[in-house]
Amino acid sequence: MRRWTMWMVAMGFAACAARGETVLERVLEPYDSIQNLSCEIRRDTPLPDGQTLRMLSRVYYQRPDRLHVENFSPVKRRIVSDGTVFRSYTEGAPQGFSRPVAELNEEMLRNLRMVPGSAANLLEVLKGASEVPLEPTAEYPVRAGYDNGKSFAVLNLDDKGRLARFEIYGSAAKTDLLTQTDFSAFQEVAQGVWIACLQQSKVTVQGMERTETTRVDNLVANGDIPASLFRAEAFFPEVEFVDSFEKIGQ
Repeated sequence: MRRWTMWMVAMGFAACAARGETVLERVLEPYDSIQNLSCEIRRDTPLPDGQTLRMLSRVYYQRPDRLHVENFSPVKRRIVSDGTVFRSYTEGAPQGFSRPVAELNEEMLRNLRMVPGSAANLLEVLKGASEVPLEPTAEYPVRAGYDNGKSFAVLNLDDKGRLARFEIYGSAAKTDLLTQTDFSAFQEVAQGVWIACLQQSKVTVQGMERTETTRVDNLVANGDIPASLFRAEAFFPEVEFVDSFEKIGQ
């Protein structure tokens, strides 16, 4: 039965290839059906002293360009984008950061527009890179590589067509693994749209390995999100905003 399932998955992706669709596009496409989403995200990073750095946040996302993020730790910070203006304020800071959405840089726009909890933040940067078909394995019946001239990324899909492992190597030789993220505990938040509620990453820098575990909870997609969450005035009373991180505190 597993061999039959793998064959069906491989045939499905072969058909996509025949239509000129890459594996990357196939993985990203389902996210387009998500018009809004709310969730809680917890990210734990072990520190050398034995302690754990925990990032805990509540996120509300709505197209186009509406976002509300409340960070509870390690610092208290709130981000509100009403679709026109992006604002960010860290509790205790003398000023906040504000900039029109139309003037945000590429990285900030990508973070604003990605579906929270999804793998889109890892994959969007691969757009435009040449795709290299890779041999399937028993665990990953569909695999594809992407060379951007600086590193070589590998997408490993499971027998349901979900991104199950994401790897980055220093080169196409795949002898120097830099980053590996494993996705599991999938939840289907909309038809054909899967988000991994457990994401475990390993990053190697100068021979040192760092791990990070992300958990996504209380996922609700395409539900009702109060419009008031995207009205910044209620959340930043008397906060002065500047359009430069360098100016904050000056």
